[in-house]
Amino acid sequence: MSIPSRYKTVAVASAFSPRFKHVLAEAKRIRDRFSADLHKIDVVVAGALEKEVVLHPFLGNVARRLVREAACAVMLFTHPDVKPKPLRRIVLVADHSEHALHALKKTLGFAAAESCERLYVIRIITAFDKARASIRADAGEGEKSRTKDEDEDALERFVLSAGATEVPIEARCIRGNTGLAASDFVQSVKADLLVVPMQKNDGAIQPLPSNIAWITDVIPCNLWVIR
Repeated sequence: MSIPSRYKTVAVASAFSPRFKHVLAEAKRIRDRFSADLHKIDVVVAGALEKEVVLHPFLGNVARRLVREAACAVMLFTHPDVKPKPLRRIVLVADHSEHALHALKKTLGFAAAESCERLYVIRIITAFDKARASIRADAGEGEKSRTKDEDEDALERFVLSAGATEVPIEARCIRGNTGLAASDFVQSVKADLLVVPMQKNDGAIQPLPSNIAWITDVIPCNLWVIR
């Protein structure tokens, strides 16, 4: 399996809060995983949590802007630790694009370094997605909506296209009325890290697809946005 280029420089975002040393320790872990320097900017590491209400932690304002506007990759830690715990369960959101495949390969390299117990590759399919696909197909602007089995097969092919790996992978299509079904899944498997591929935004605020837009508010675990 070919591994995409590693991050060469890592930056730490902090308001010098009581958690600064915790975030710095997490940044050191990321630096070590990618054999990078800790100061410039290929990936920004920051704390994420603003507050927690029942089952749903919320992003702080700075973390939210990093997700939307940063021109580089971002890693947000909900509960940074001065002695970082291994990220044993990782969830990656896939959409079958070339960028998502690049993100999967990068994640596989990182997951191997973390001795990840399981990587879940998920495809979020909402009722809105299905309805939109059906309308586009009827208008002759796209392929017809896939069946459940076809969705599962397509995701399996996507995972296999990343090449051989020793990281245990489980592919899942997550269906629900809204994208928050994916957040519920992340929590149900007790994921340590959620990986979201996003195209670079050239300095502009980037709208997220509707089925993943919740990530700018609700953060179910540590988050890695790959640009």
